Parts: sequence; C-alpha cells; structure tokens
Amino acid sequence: MHPVHYFVRKPEHFTRIQLAARFIAFCALGVLGLSFGMVFAFLYLALPVFAASRVSARSPERYLQRDSKTVLTVLRWFAALSAWAGLVAEALPGRSPEEAVSIEVEALVAPTPSGALFRVVTGLPSALVLAFLGWIGVFVWVWAAFSILLTQHVGTHAFRYLVGIQRWSVRLLVYQAALVDDYPPFSFADTPAPQPLPLARAITP
Repeated sequence: MHPVHYFVRKPEHFTRIQLAARFIAFCALGVLGLSFGMVFAFLYLALPVFAASRVSARSPERYLQRDSKTVLTVLRWFAALSAWAGLVAEALPGRSPEEAVSIEVEALVAPTPSGALFRVVTGLPSALVLAFLGWIGVFVWVWAAFSILLTQHVGTHAFRYLVGIQRWSVRLLVYQAALVDDYPPFSFADTPAPQPLPLARAITP
C-alpha cells in the first residue's frame, strides 16, 4: 500500500461558467508562456534540489519536522489548482486547498542529501509514463469539457481517468520531495479505496 493518498469527491454537476473561467485562465497563462505542465516540471526538478539543500544544511529530522510542512502545503495548493483546471474539482479553493482535494501522507522518511538529489534521475520512468498518460488526458479533458457544455456532467470513466492523472502526479511530487521512499505505483488506483467520509486532513509530523 502506497503511503500517499489523494482523495477527491466528484461534484454533483459542473457549470458552464466555471468551464469558461478555465479557458480564460488557460489563455492568461498562455500569454505569460506558462502552463500547469511547466509548473509540474519545475516542481519535479526543484523539490529534490530543495530537499537535498535543506537536509545538507540542517538535518534530516529538522527537514521532516519543519520543511516538510511547507512542502506539503505547496503541494496541496498545487493539487487543488490542478484539480480545478483538470476538471476534477468544480471550483477554485478559497482559504484551504482541502476544499477541493485531500492529500494524506501516512509516513515520512528521513532522507539523505545525495538520495534526495538522485531522485531527479530515479523519478524519470514515472515522469515519462505520466507525460504520455497526460497527453492522452488532453483528449479525455476535451471530451469531458464537451460533456459539461452539453449536460453539465462528466462521465464516470473520464472522471476516473482525470483523477488518476492527478493522483499519479501528487505521488510523484511527494516522492521527489524525498518525503517518502516508496516509488509512485504505475497505477491510477488508490489503496485503500477512499471512503464516503468528509475530506481528511493531510497527516504531517
């Protein structure tokens, strides 16, 4: 069982106004030459560097006690914004990213500077497969967007695929941050399956 869990509740319906807001947001990011893929790539490279630097300058224990909280906060916000953009959540979160998604980390590990930095290399297989699945996900997203325009709903299979992309990316980024040793599984599934309960808080030290 992987220690990183990504939970999200499927909205009862999606609105056309929120879909239009996403298109405008994408256009705004395009003007700046940015995309969520670019932000993900930045985090993929930056998190191992940050972890290695902080562990080397301080200690693994202090990294887990203090820096891990900041890292998880950043990842939760990124996941919440990505969920909105990826047609997984209906609205942008307000005060807390847990309004959109919930990320739970069951156990943290004490990394070494070299081990953290080397994840730039070891994470590549997962990142490459995720990139391919993300390319397919573009077509799934377009199909889901048309479904929203016509029915204000997203089909179950399309929604599960889009959630799977989000879950995979979160697990990979937590791994890149050297907070867990378990390699991200090549799977969209979560174990144990999410229960129909209120969103849980991320477990932090």
